[in-house]
Amino acid sequence: MQLGHVIYKVNDLSQAVADFEARGFAVEYGTVKRPYNALIYFSHGPYLELLARTGMPPLLGRLLSLGPRGGAARRFLSWDRGPEGLCGLCLEGDNSELEEGMALLNGKGLRIKTKRVDPRGRELRYEVFFPHDVDPPFLVSHVSTGPGPQDFTHPKGIGPHHPRRLSVARARAGHRPRAERRPAARAREARSGHQGDLR
Repeated sequence: MQLGHVIYKVNDLSQAVADFEARGFAVEYGTVKRPYNALIYFSHGPYLELLARTGMPPLLGRLLSLGPRGGAARRFLSWDRGPEGLCGLCLEGDNSELEEGMALLNGKGLRIKTKRVDPRGRELRYEVFFPHDVDPPFLVSHVSTGPGPQDFTHPKGIGPHHPRRLSVARARAGHRPRAERRPAARAREARSGHQGDLR
């Protein structure tokens, strides 16, 4: 399986969306009505999920966490209670890879078939496996319909043919203008051929 997406907890979803859109990212709310997350897609590879909340009532989560398959509830509670920042990883693969991943985890966890309707009206179907242990990444099968935008290239050059390292915290909070950085850092950027806007 490969990295499917990264979950980044945010306190204010609409503000987080505005922050990323201002930097040229294509951001799409997960649902039209009362969205709790937003997704940042690229043409290829993993995407970024901005998560404000899971939607699980705290009391229900605490009750479910006591059950034999309470790993998913504990994971959701940790995301809801956690601080803003990176909070989860998802591995994605085809159905056979999902089965292999579950086998490696001894099948201990919760497997569910789920679906959602995206803002473009498409029904997206997939399977998810949440391990009983909250530390490993959770697993998901390929989505029935590729949800991301096609042939999207970030205006700063981030795309399938212009790979760069992306620091989510820097993208959210911003960073010092290039002129304010140390001369040695500016010299390295000049030699590498980019301005270091998003790394």
